[in-house]
Amino acid sequence: MESKFKKKYTRFLALLAVGLIAAVGAAQAGDWRNINDRLAQWAELEKLHAAFHAAVSVHDPVNGDSSAVITQRIRDAVALWTEDGEITIVSTSTAAGNYIGNGDPDDPATCPEPSGDTSPTGQQGTLCTFFKYVSGGLQPANKFVSLSPAYKTKFAPVRDHDGNWKSSVYFECHYFDVSLDPTTGLPLWAAKSHVDLDGEARKINGRWLFTHVSSSIVSVPVP
Repeated sequence: MESKFKKKYTRFLALLAVGLIAAVGAAQAGDWRNINDRLAQWAELEKLHAAFHAAVSVHDPVNGDSSAVITQRIRDAVALWTEDGEITIVSTSTAAGNYIGNGDPDDPATCPEPSGDTSPTGQQGTLCTFFKYVSGGLQPANKFVSLSPAYKTKFAPVRDHDGNWKSSVYFECHYFDVSLDPTTGLPLWAAKSHVDLDGEARKINGRWLFTHVSSSIVSVPVP
């Protein structure tokens, strides 16, 4: 009798162990899939990040960009946002305020000059307004490049309650004048401004886009 009990008990323990191992394995597999999925989203967010800096940086530092190239760069920058995307400039300057919606640089109705409304609930214009009239890197007279320290960049992609991807976004833009120094023939690399973008992005129809961010002055990036 005791022998039969031991055999059944031993078999039960063996089956229990197999079940636990399978459960742990499935859980670990799920964790790895989740980690890999998040890493894939991070990589796509980095592409969004890179596209932003490419759009706000001069393409021809020797001669300066033509008006056609600058117009395309403005379109490229605006295209990185949702249709109702928003950027809020936090400062005491006349550029402060909210820039909401897309706009086209060739359409004054959707890309007007800044309104001058710097109030928290007002609107200066559209995103196109910001990039065409405010953003230093897109002004015709400037030959700026925007650099971003990797150790300051943060994304946190997660799924919302509907299963759609969203992510907090933080990165910095450190603008340098790369006009040629007439005495050396080399880029000046003179620091011009240091700002951040802090907000959110969402993945819509398979593509990551900024939804809303705020931007303010930051210090020189020290690790």
